[in-house]
This record gives sequence, C-alpha cells and structure tokens, in this order.
Amino acid sequence: MTKVILFDIGGVLINWKDEWLFEEISKQLQMPFQKIESKFNANLCSLFESKINEKEFWNLVLGCGDKIDHKIISKTFLKMSSINYDFLNFAKSLKTDENHIGILSNLTPDTSTCIPHSLLNDFDYLFYSNSLKMSKPHAEIYQHVCGKIPSKDILFIDD
Repeated sequence: MTKVILFDIGGVLINWKDEWLFEEISKQLQMPFQKIESKFNANLCSLFESKINEKEFWNLVLGCGDKIDHKIISKTFLKMSSINYDFLNFAKSLKTDENHIGILSNLTPDTSTCIPHSLLNDFDYLFYSNSLKMSKPHAEIYQHVCGKIPSKDILFIDD
C-alpha cells in the first residue's frame, strides 16, 4: 500500500518564523506585539480559512482605521521568507511508486499567491487552509485530508 508524507510550508519547506511578522507589526504600530496578540490569535484561523480578508482581519484586531498596512502579512512573507531548498529537495526525493508526497498548510489567500506553483509540481497532494475553509490545528482539516488520501499510512511533518 502507498504511504503518504505531508509537509507544512512555512517553517518546513520555506524558512519562516512568526516572530519576523510580529516584529514588523510592532514596528508599524509602534507598540509591543503582545498588546494585540490575543485578538490576533483569536482571528487568525478565520483569515487562514478565507472567512475574512486581511482588511477585515486587521479591523477585528485593531478596530477600524488605517493604523497598519493591511497587506503586512503577505508583504512580510515575501520579504523575509526563503525556500529551504535542502529540505524541499529531500522531501521530493521521498517520492517513489510506494511513497506519495503532499502539502498541508495554513495560508492566507494572499500568502498562497506568493508561493511559485512550479515549486510544488512534484507533490501529489496540495491541501491549503484558505481553499479548504478549515485550518490546523482543528481536527476537521485532518479528518478531511485523511478522507481524501487513499492510504491509512500518513506522516505529517510540521514545525
């Protein structure tokens, strides 16, 4: 039977640290990220699941007004992230007739457009939170993915 290895994108196939975003937010707002952290985290899944856009997200986190660049998440992702070619090539090397590879990642609609599609051509499965309208760590996304993959042997590599 075929085995499937799924990889997260941010922090695994792409070098990314959430702290980079938190620092950018702090710079723009001129306040510690911790002051908005609870509202940020409370609304993040809705953004990942495309239930709200980035402008709506920031209005929920900060209140109405143009206090922050609404595209700060995708702009910071483009500016700070880089492809982890060593790990990407390793992941691709695992693909055989007996092993399939795939992606399971939380992405905002805007950050998903920042990832070159050609980068992931070798992957058999692509599961993005913004397309599925569900996100990690909620059980429903894992149940959905398991239902779509015709294998019971699934390994997920996340950061």
